[in-house]
Formats: sequence, structure tokens, C-alpha cells
Amino acid sequence: MRLILWAILLALILGVVAWLTRPGLPEFDAMLREAIQTRIATTDVDAGGDALATVALIGCKLKPSTCFEVVRQSIEVTEEDRTLFTRFQVTGFGRETTCSGAFTNIWCEGDLIR
Repeated sequence: MRLILWAILLALILGVVAWLTRPGLPEFDAMLREAIQTRIATTDVDAGGDALATVALIGCKLKPSTCFEVVRQSIEVTEEDRTLFTRFQVTGFGRETTCSGAFTNIWCEGDLIR
């Protein structure tokens, strides 16, 4: 009986912690900014691709913050509060993905930035 009470108490504590630490849109934007900046820093200009992609990459390397703003304005992010976690529907650039967030972490199905 004691073990059951401890399990219930532990589940209740985990639920409260999950509710308090679920990320929102500001945390999603911070994660997206970090992913874009990492991609810009690790992609070589000679990586191939078409001329437009190369010009965009050079522009992003010169001003990463502006690149983030352009990308963020070009995608639509819908936040769904699911009490213990958050679900983000991300659409833009002809693609769509779903991201989930809990305990201050956000993870997405597949690559968010290709």
C-alpha cells in the first residue's frame, strides 16, 4: 500500500514539474534561432546547390540575425497547449513538421532545418 502511495505522489510531482516546465513560443524561437545559426556556421559556401541558395547562404553568414528573422517570418508556427507538454505545428517553404516540447526541451519529427 505504501508503494502505491509513493508511486502516486511521484506521478503527481512529475506532472506538476512537466506542467511548469513545458516550453512555449519564445523557447521554440530560441531553439529555431540556435538551429539556424548552427547550420549557417557549419555549412560551407562551396557545398553545392543552385546559385540562389549560395547567395542566400553568403547573406546569412554575413548577418545571421537577419537570416533568422526572414526564416521566422516565412514559417507559420501553431502552438497547442496539451497541459503536460506543448505541440508545435510548423509549416512553411513547402514543408510541414510537428515538434513537441516538455521539460524545457523541444524535439521535431525529422530535421527542422535541412
